[in-house]
Amino acid sequence: MIGVPQSRNRLIEKMGLFSRLGDAARQIRLFSLRDMAWQYAASFGVAIFGALYILAAGRVLGPQDFGAYALAMAVPTVVNALFDYRIQEVSIVVLSEKASAEDSARNMRSLFLFDVLARTVAFGISVPAGFLVLRALGIDVDPGIPWLAALGVFGAKVGIGPAIGIMRLSGKIHKYALLQSLDWALRLLGFGIVFLLGQATVETAFLVQVPPAIVINLWILYLARGIAHRSYGPIAGLAGAADQLWIFYRERSKLLFSSQTISAVDSVVKELDTLICGIFLSQHNVAVYKIAKSIAGMAWKCVDPIFVVILPNVAAYVADGKMAELSTILKKTTIYLLAIALFVYLAGWALVYPLAHYVFGPEYSDVPSIYPLISLWIVVALPFIWTHSVAIASGNAALQAWSGLLGAGIGIAALVIGAASWSLSGAALGLSVAYAAAFVISWILLVKKKIVTW
Repeated sequence: MIGVPQSRNRLIEKMGLFSRLGDAARQIRLFSLRDMAWQYAASFGVAIFGALYILAAGRVLGPQDFGAYALAMAVPTVVNALFDYRIQEVSIVVLSEKASAEDSARNMRSLFLFDVLARTVAFGISVPAGFLVLRALGIDVDPGIPWLAALGVFGAKVGIGPAIGIMRLSGKIHKYALLQSLDWALRLLGFGIVFLLGQATVETAFLVQVPPAIVINLWILYLARGIAHRSYGPIAGLAGAADQLWIFYRERSKLLFSSQTISAVDSVVKELDTLICGIFLSQHNVAVYKIAKSIAGMAWKCVDPIFVVILPNVAAYVADGKMAELSTILKKTTIYLLAIALFVYLAGWALVYPLAHYVFGPEYSDVPSIYPLISLWIVVALPFIWTHSVAIASGNAALQAWSGLLGAGIGIAALVIGAASWSLSGAALGLSVAYAAAFVISWILLVKKKIVTW
């Protein structure tokens, strides 16, 4: 007779556990599981093939030449960040508004033309800037390298912003995911071929990236054009495009330049940090820094899809005026994200030593010692990864821009002071400060302005 109530109690406990698990699952309903799965496919594809490309180049070229490669690559990346209006996200915001198919088609055409013009200007600046920066840093490389570096970035990015936005809105993210992974797989294959032919140099490391970047970009643009045509009608033709572009720019200038500011300050952690290291560190230490950063980037890719897929769902809550409900979800989501961040950080720390020891050899022996510092930002940034989406979706892009500006200022100071005072370790810690600062500041401002309640 005693066993019956005990069995009943155990059953009740199990039911309570399932109920709590179900509640936890419902708290992360900001994320579409389907979109999340495909974005993970894209992120892991890019992370694996992209990181393998960087790691292979570092191993084959050696620290000296790889340091030159990293610095040459940094210039067009930074310049493009200065002219990056985050058209992918702008497209989602603009095309989510209530508008006729005709107005949406006009907006789509304007978004595409704006993106093409911005990338073309960035390309035109990147080439001479590459020559000047490399010369100022005393890097002696082939004159064609700045051209190839700039062309690779241009070919991969021109016009693609609105294309990705359309794919995300239409639920076709899986096509973009597969093509993005294929891009880096082809780059890696190309580098493998030149290595086997005994032609692996800084020049060929850039050269093999250009054809896949251009081909995959055109493929994505072709697919996005078909989706846009079905959703919004024909968007081809340049009749009246200049006038429409000017009207679009005038009406959206606040959003566009807030987005540009965010991208510009993001350049601190994308590649401006590499150029800062180039001022204070040797090419060998720049190479070590770049390898450690790339491994940390692989760890971040394990959670980065959250950043990509959350915006449309946050925008839906904001559009419905459910800010209180959104705040409740975000508070619980932050706790889950902190637990995930700690796991990713510790797992990366455990894996970096055997990777550096058995793959890269003694020339990169400092990588494990700086990895805990260069990846510390993951623990701080991930819990607040949602701040950018909330700011953009709620019409507070300027708030995010200010967060980025303040974070960039703190990050640049941390990188300069760290690299100048403590060399490699200081630069690594400075990067973590640069990455984390904008997320924390954005959270503080969102709470202070009561956009979210905490």
